[in-house]
Amino acid sequence: MRNYIIRRLLQMIPLILGISFLVFIILSLTGDPFAALMENPRVKIEDIRRLQHQWGFDLPVYLRYFKWLFSIFKGDWGPSLLYPGRMSYDVVMARIPVTLQVMGISFLVALIVAIPIGIYSAVHQYSFADYLVTSLSFFGMSMPTFWFGLMLMILFSLVIQINGMPLLPPGGIMTPGILSEPFWVRFVDRLKYLVMPVIVLAFNSMGPWSRYMRSSMLEVVRQDYIRTARAKGLSERVVIYKHALRNALIPIVTLVALSIPGIVSGAAITEFVFNIPGMGQLTLNAITKNDFPTAMVCLLLIGFLTIFFNLVADIVYAIVDPRIRYA
Repeated sequence: MRNYIIRRLLQMIPLILGISFLVFIILSLTGDPFAALMENPRVKIEDIRRLQHQWGFDLPVYLRYFKWLFSIFKGDWGPSLLYPGRMSYDVVMARIPVTLQVMGISFLVALIVAIPIGIYSAVHQYSFADYLVTSLSFFGMSMPTFWFGLMLMILFSLVIQINGMPLLPPGGIMTPGILSEPFWVRFVDRLKYLVMPVIVLAFNSMGPWSRYMRSSMLEVVRQDYIRTARAKGLSERVVIYKHALRNALIPIVTLVALSIPGIVSGAAITEFVFNIPGMGQLTLNAITKNDFPTAMVCLLLIGFLTIFFNLVADIVYAIVDPRIRYA
């Protein structure tokens, strides 16, 4: 196992470099971010040329990539164009805690609810509960997150009000001026802002996860060793949770592990709907507004996490299923 992990970690290096090159080329297609300054009569052409030279926009794209890569090795990720005076790396790191709160809680809620629901639906196949869970799962998978978010905002912020005040805030991440309040006040305030985005994101993930769990359990419970366990007189609870569940979790491991990078990358649409200053919103803003350094940091972080948690999924395979061995 140790040799396998070391080999996979070494393989990650050229893979990340390849991803960085492709992302750099694609972002370069958006054009020169300083070209728009030429339309401003107050900006001198000499100053624009100086900025283009400083950023390497007067070089071919492949030379500009190597110049950017060399600066990365020196620890210089470049300044943010969206936030003048701040480095792009610092801007990204400042957004991650907010995204971790929203996406992390959504991830845990979806996981805690979807797995038991999928197991129950498989064990009680073709029952009323199974049909109900199936209908809700398809509804959650097909429902646009922006529409669901808007419906929740209308319901909990406009329709349901207490003393003329909305039951839940329609957007944002905290009440202005709340930072000077005690911890428990800030904690309750943050929870109010997290309720609706967490419901939207968790419900969107619960649908496919519960369906995968149901399908995997149905495949496992028909195996011969499950019939043998029942023939030995073991209780149904032991058969399901000790013998069937462990093998049924194997395909779910990949699905869940590859969803973990989304905890950091954020959900751009949901963050825009609820005006949450997270990674998803930052990534989309950086790309659409030609903030090249910030976009590179965001996309490279997403790429690295996807590769890393793919490795984590393979390792968890061996933990869940002792039959799997890596040389």
